Amino acid sequence: MVPLLRTLQRLPQHTAHGTSLAIVFPVAIAGVFGYWLTGHIDWSLALWLAIGSATGAYFGAVTMVRIAPRPLQLIFGTFLMTVAVRMFVV
Repeated sequence: MVPLLRTLQRLPQHTAHGTSLAIVFPVAIAGVFGYWLTGHIDWSLALWLAIGSATGAYFGAVTMVRIAPRPLQLIFGTFLMTVAVRMFVV
């Protein structure tokens, strides 16, 4: 989503990241609702993962705004390439 927001909408890097995260929220709520109706959620595990994820997201956002756009692009691109390679190799 971030590369599309950068390319097609010409959003600044930081705005593209924030907008992408804002889009995830309603999509996640819809998914949770569907899985909840079918009983496929381990709520105790979900609580611990949510606490860890929210903490990481907060500190990640605080850290991200301190990084200039170009290095942020390089870090994000490296992360995406690493994930892509792992998907094909592992």
